[in-house]
Amino acid sequence: MNKKDHEKVFEHTGYKREDFSVCLGCKICASVCTANDLALNVNPQDILISLFMGEEINADHGLLRSCTNCYRCTYACPWNIRIPEVIRAVRESLAIESTFEKAFKGSLKIWGRVYEPYIFLRVGTLLVKEGYLKYMPKWTEYMSFHLPHKVKKNP
Repeated sequence: MNKKDHEKVFEHTGYKREDFSVCLGCKICASVCTANDLALNVNPQDILISLFMGEEINADHGLLRSCTNCYRCTYACPWNIRIPEVIRAVRESLAIESTFEKAFKGSLKIWGRVYEPYIFLRVGTLLVKEGYLKYMPKWTEYMSFHLPHKVKKNP
């Protein structure tokens, strides 16, 4: 990812390079990150620092593949930096689409909204293959399953 790609990220998110200078290095974002619940040991701050310093961002960074855009990091951040938006912009500039993102978009295409069982089934093979099912009890804290229903239209 070169400096031109960095500018695309800033354009898509509405941030400026200087906006990331407020990051205190507290790593609260990493401590509440859902991806870290999977024991991936990723730190959202790494990406912010790389953007601020104008450094190369590697497409193999664990967070680029595993961020679920839950915004837990944003809510915990003392400066409310919208890290998931930054991650999406970096993914877009690097042409990366995670398995979760593909399932999410598929759900929107079929039902017009997020349908969690569909996403779980689409991502299920990855979860089994990579050994993530051991984290299922932790995930149940974040999700709720329900059956789709038709929305009644007002007359």
